[in-house]
Amino acid sequence: MLVMSENYWTRTVYGVPPLERLERCDASAVFDWLGQTFPIVGTKIDWRRVPGRHSYWRVDDETQLSEIATKEVCLRTYPGLSVEHIGDGLSPYGVRFTNHVCAPVVAKLLEIPEHHYFLASDRSWIVVVSAEGDLDIVDQVN
Repeated sequence: MLVMSENYWTRTVYGVPPLERLERCDASAVFDWLGQTFPIVGTKIDWRRVPGRHSYWRVDDETQLSEIATKEVCLRTYPGLSVEHIGDGLSPYGVRFTNHVCAPVVAKLLEIPEHHYFLASDRSWIVVVSAEGDLDIVDQVN
């Protein structure tokens, strides 16, 4: 029986292309920022009260959700801007990447069964993808 430990994720998921060379970052710092920036209900962002331009999609097809989310993250990732990704379950740490590797990295990260938070390094936008098929995007985060 395979035990899903940090070593599994580090070696098997984050240790192979396209994730193997990504810069790692502290996920707790990003979660702290989320808690200070967005209204929270329980342990989740209260999307009804979020500042900025909020867009929402409900997509029941996993493949279509991944395609739409990848497109939305890559549209916002311009040269000189890095993106941070954190997951709320299985990912052992956050990662940073640039527009040069955006599409394959986002697609690979979305294969991990957890909620995904993609944030601009300048915190101007956030794309959140839930395991239940929700896609939330906030542009011009204050």
